[in-house]
Amino acid sequence: DIKNGHARILYLLAETRLNLDNYKGSLETLDQFERLYSYGGTWYFGSRAWVLMKLGNLDEAVRVAKLGVFFGAEPGRTLNILGILLSMINQRKESFEVFNKAIRYELSLGKSGQPATPLNNSGEVYREIFEEDKAEGSFLKATSMPDGCEHVLPSLNLANLYIEQLRFQEAKDVMDRFEACVVQYTLRNGEEHRALVHLARGRIALHTGHVDEAISNFNSSVERRQWFGKIGTSIQDHMAAATISLAQALRAKNNILEFTVSGGIGDWMRSVTERAENRLRRWWLMRRARQILTEDLSNLEDIYIRHTDSMLEYHTLGEALADFPLRALDRRINAELKIDDRARALPYYSAYLVQNYLAHSQEEKALTLLNETLPKAERSQDRGLRVQLLLLKLAHETPGSSNYRKIAEEIYMAVPAEIRNFGFRLPVNLEALSLEIRSELENSAFLSDPKAGFTVLGSRSEKGYTLELVGAKTPTQITEKELDQAVDQFTQAVFSQTLR
Repeated sequence: DIKNGHARILYLLAETRLNLDNYKGSLETLDQFERLYSYGGTWYFGSRAWVLMKLGNLDEAVRVAKLGVFFGAEPGRTLNILGILLSMINQRKESFEVFNKAIRYELSLGKSGQPATPLNNSGEVYREIFEEDKAEGSFLKATSMPDGCEHVLPSLNLANLYIEQLRFQEAKDVMDRFEACVVQYTLRNGEEHRALVHLARGRIALHTGHVDEAISNFNSSVERRQWFGKIGTSIQDHMAAATISLAQALRAKNNILEFTVSGGIGDWMRSVTERAENRLRRWWLMRRARQILTEDLSNLEDIYIRHTDSMLEYHTLGEALADFPLRALDRRINAELKIDDRARALPYYSAYLVQNYLAHSQEEKALTLLNETLPKAERSQDRGLRVQLLLLKLAHETPGSSNYRKIAEEIYMAVPAEIRNFGFRLPVNLEALSLEIRSELENSAFLSDPKAGFTVLGSRSEKGYTLELVGAKTPTQITEKELDQAVDQFTQAVFSQTLR
């Protein structure tokens, strides 16, 4: 009994240190257990393999996991860990076979099984190899299981998949279901999931035009304590992702402030001060993110598109990579291309180079590559990346030209918020408006273009000013007493999406 009690204490100590991200301490405890009890615990192999993976010793981790499978030690858990390890060393076919064994084993246990974990992990590998439909199926099945909300990753991965495809309502629904489900675990304090939930909700808010909500969520994500021992993601992965997303939200906020027309001189002065503070904070956040990516994450290891442990938003990552030294990023991406055999990853790498070239005044080279890359990003699963490429192209078109109009309208129909988030104006037909209303709209995020596919109608009555956008997927109408307030409310409605 004393021996069993001591072994149990060592197990709990190893798990506690793992949960607290103290991987070296956890491994030291496991070493002590092995010296005293050899392979006397069924949990030992899975725990040791996982800690070795967290420390980057993949070959040894694979050896230990295979040994655990051979001994039949906690088959479901050990098979799942082995599947993850095999995917990390590019043995994807073998990893799927192992995941399927783990899923069948967990399902065979009935109510006590945990099939959501291997289902989620197989989904991550499907997403990594750009088989998004299979990834979505795996994530959906994982979230539907009884243990589907015992940890956040199945829901988070599914939400991130939807965000990449600009399916924001579905992404929000996933996170809503997760939070509704997780309340059943009354003893949890949120440290296992809250920071990652804020990250996902912030991105949904940012891309649907609710920038203040996005900033609030990203601030909470950065400030929240989150333990990563039981998942592949690290605190560095999370901080890099959260700081980049917060910096992007601050850029969007400044552009929104630029387009705001209501308020007096006091409001204008506060806006100038806020924009200056946002620019400084955004610069610092991007600098910090680049530092984490290069120094803490093994020389930009997460640049590998859809790295299974990463929380980065890959279709918008180019904004953070733009200010990397030109030759350094070029060398790093070319090195990645030599070992990355996934053809569908190429447009992402090209997009990063385009933004880096533009940031270093290599405009001709950048636009040539941009025009070559756009036709390769036409799949529905790459809609987020295509919008980012179109935004880069829009910046080099003349406002009022047919090219500007065509590109801006495609962006707006895909994701309305991004036109304003990036400081562009939407071409609209203002011919039917009075000079008073037209002038105020032209000071906001609208560009007068008689040939535009969208028309703004406006009128004045006892109730105030009424503005309406015609031609969009969702007609928008706003009425406010004062014209400047009507324009600001109308602008917010036009460049945002209301989710259920």
